[in-house]
Amino acid sequence: MRAGILIVLGVLFSTTLLLPSLDASGINVADLKDQLKNGLRVRRPADLAFIDKVVEMVEEGQLPIAVVKSSFQWARIKPVRYPFPYFAKALRIRAGKLGIRL
Repeated sequence: MRAGILIVLGVLFSTTLLLPSLDASGINVADLKDQLKNGLRVRRPADLAFIDKVVEMVEEGQLPIAVVKSSFQWARIKPVRYPFPYFAKALRIRAGKLGIRL
């Protein structure tokens, strides 16, 4: 019985360590940056700076995460080697329609 309780407590503790940390808005920004950087195959410093700016704007609540994630998904389905330019263009257009300048 005692061993069972220890196992349950151990499992609960270990799973909480695996959960990502969220910012105040409930968005895991570190994962967003990694997801954008790796998923869009970003390598150039200017492109990395754009990703940093996007993540910062999401963190500050200036740019909706839904717009970023849907633009990311759209760019990823393009049959190209380097989807970043598609993401950046789509995000600028969609953010512009919301009155947000990137």
